[in-house]
Amino acid sequence: MTVAATMEPLLHRLFDGEPPVRIRAWDGSETGPSGGPVLVLRSRRALRRVLWRPGELGFARAYVTGDLDVDGDLAEGLRAVWASRPAGVPWARAAWLAVRLGVLGPPPRAPRSEARLSGREHTLRRDRAAIAHHYDVPAAFYELLLDESMAYSCAYFDDDDLAKAQRAKLGLVCRKLGLRPGMRLLDVGCGWGSLAVHAAAEYGVRVTGITLSEEQAAYARSRVKGLPVEIRVEDYRETGDGPYDAIASIEMGEHVGAANYPVFAARLHSLVRPGGPVLIQQMSRRSGSAPGGGPFIETYIAPDMHMRPVEETVGLLQGAGLEVRDLHGLREDYVRTAEAWSRNLESRWDEAVALIGEEGARVWRLYLAGGALAFEQDRMGVDQILATRPSEA
Repeated sequence: MTVAATMEPLLHRLFDGEPPVRIRAWDGSETGPSGGPVLVLRSRRALRRVLWRPGELGFARAYVTGDLDVDGDLAEGLRAVWASRPAGVPWARAAWLAVRLGVLGPPPRAPRSEARLSGREHTLRRDRAAIAHHYDVPAAFYELLLDESMAYSCAYFDDDDLAKAQRAKLGLVCRKLGLRPGMRLLDVGCGWGSLAVHAAAEYGVRVTGITLSEEQAAYARSRVKGLPVEIRVEDYRETGDGPYDAIASIEMGEHVGAANYPVFAARLHSLVRPGGPVLIQQMSRRSGSAPGGGPFIETYIAPDMHMRPVEETVGLLQGAGLEVRDLHGLREDYVRTAEAWSRNLESRWDEAVALIGEEGARVWRLYLAGGALAFEQDRMGVDQILATRPSEA
C-alpha cells in the first residue's frame, strides 16, 4: 500500500472528510483535492518533526528545513489549512500510523535558525540578543526585501507601489506629529533610518534615533551624513536627554514586553515636552490570539514579543499620563505590505539564499505568507496611536 493510501483514514478523520490540500508523500503517492497547492512530504522526517512537536511549530520546523514543502501558492495553502484546521488529533491512530510508515525515531535536531535566548525576559542583555537575532543579518538582505526607504513597518497604500506607500506612511507620521524646522524628534526603535532621514530631509527637524541593533545603527549612520541626525545604540530605558518636541516609535512597542510596557509608556511621557505629541505605530492582537504571535513567530522571528488588544495599549498610555487623541487602524495596509515584501523576496530568491542561507530564506517566506494571512483574517492588527503629554498648568 502507498504512503498516501496508508495516511488517508487518519486524514479523513482529522478533517472530517478530504484534507484541504493535496498531499504528496516521499514515495510519490498522492491524496486529496486536485487543482490547488500540494503539500509535499519529502521524507519521513517531516512527519517525525510533527509527531515530536505537534501543531504549528512542528510544521514550521519541517518547512524551514525543507523536509516539507509546498508546490504552488504557499499563502493559498496556509489559508486552506487554517480554514479546516482540526480541533483535535486521534493520537492512538496517529501512533499506529507512525509505526506503519516507519516514522518513529528520536527527535530531529531543531533548525539552526531558531532563536536561543537565555536569562530573564526583557533585561537589557536579553532584549539586545532578541533584536540581534532578527536584525543583525547583512543589511543587503533587507535592501532586497524592502523599498529604497528601508522602512520595515506597515506602509500606507493609495496604489500598489510599495515605495510610494512607505513614503506616504512616513509623511503621515510627520504630519500627525506636526513637525516643523528646528524641532527635536526622538525616534525610538529607528530601524534602518527611514523616518530619521525623511523627517530631517523633508521637515528640517533634528532627529535622535535609537536602536539596539548594531547592524541597523551602522547602516542608518551611513544614510544620514549631512543631515541633523544622531543614531545611537541605546535602549529607551537609557535615554535621558529630553525633553524632545515630539516622539515616534514605529513598530517597536511590541518588543517591550507585557510587564515593561508601563515603564515604556512612562518613559515616553517623561521624554516629551509638555504639550508635545507622541506617535506609536504598533501591532495588536485580537482577544484569543497568542500574545507573542504563535509558536513560529516566537521561535523564529520575534522572541519575547508581546502584543495586546489595541484598547489595552490605549489604557496603558493613558495610565502613564499621555492623552490619546487619535487611533488609526492600518490592518489591510499590512496585508498589502507583507505581500509586496513577499514578491520582492521571491523575485530575488537566489540573492536572498546567498545572503542568509536556504533555511533563513524559507523562514522569511513562511513568515511573510503567514503574517499576511493573520492580518487578512483579523487575528492581528496594526494601529497608529497619537497621544500628547498634557500641558502643565
